[in-house]
Amino acid sequence: MVFNVQDLVNYISTDIVPPEAMMQLNQLLFKELREYCLACEDDRMICVLSPQCPKRILLKVRLQAGAGYEDLPQFCYSQAVNNIRRYLNKNTTLYTPQDELIYNKDFLDIMFPRMYKNIIKYYKTDIKKLHELIQNSKIPAVNLDFRYGDREIFDRIIHKDKVIREGTFLYDIVGPHIITWFEGAIFISDFTTDLTIVNAKEDIIKDLSIIDLVFHTYCAEMDLEGVSIVSGEHQINLIIKIPFNQVHSDNISEETQFFIKFFEFLQENYFEIELAEDSQDNLTLSLKYQNLNHFLNQNQLHALTYNKIRELLKKFSALRQDNSKFKKHQ
Repeated sequence: MVFNVQDLVNYISTDIVPPEAMMQLNQLLFKELREYCLACEDDRMICVLSPQCPKRILLKVRLQAGAGYEDLPQFCYSQAVNNIRRYLNKNTTLYTPQDELIYNKDFLDIMFPRMYKNIIKYYKTDIKKLHELIQNSKIPAVNLDFRYGDREIFDRIIHKDKVIREGTFLYDIVGPHIITWFEGAIFISDFTTDLTIVNAKEDIIKDLSIIDLVFHTYCAEMDLEGVSIVSGEHQINLIIKIPFNQVHSDNISEETQFFIKFFEFLQENYFEIELAEDSQDNLTLSLKYQNLNHFLNQNQLHALTYNKIRELLKKFSALRQDNSKFKKHQ
């Protein structure tokens, strides 16, 4: 039997690797990574058009490991930022950025031009003044409290209502995070890490506060009533409601396979699932999730991603009689 790459990946993914061995391995990987990136940047044409790592994934490795700007292959990073700028400006891109990381300043300079210093100055001390400064600028940004805001704004933006400016996006500032919604894509700027995730989809969400933010953003987009309860550091309860008189009868008939398939989907991530009719005649789905790796492994569950939350709400929304409004958004 040959020892291969997957064997090494499986071993490193366990909790049994001796710290000394991991340190030695990290040193070797860092040396190889540096040489690999230097070789790629030596030919700038290759670095621009066909970087040696697909979609510049090794930049993400460096950023996730806490690299500062001076630690990055700077030409490569500038190309990644430029690709994101072109994507947001609807220009041709080499690839669609997804789950990419860039520094907050670079992202905010694209979405909120000339506002970065004010954002840093006021997001903790005077959030109202910051919203006013953005509103009075030429930036097509609309502040929306995704928990309680006017959900019809999504529909007006998506269907390009005449009163909506081209390129309008929604944003909210919650604690150390700015969450931005632009044409169905989500961007989260985290001031504790100084990093923004761009077009978040398949990345695992480790922070319950971000699960909470994303859940309410997608609820607002799909016009669903959502409630979340964070229980300590590792558990969150997600509750979704639809008025029972909006539920299509075909979806709750004995012949339908909807709930069988839906519950199979839910059992991939949630350790407790409850579906009931509440006292206000709402069909209510309650889900409990824990983000501890050992708990997930023990219960054969998968960690939540951005797309998993979106898919959850999309499937629950499909219960409604008239789901055409949401379907147009896809």
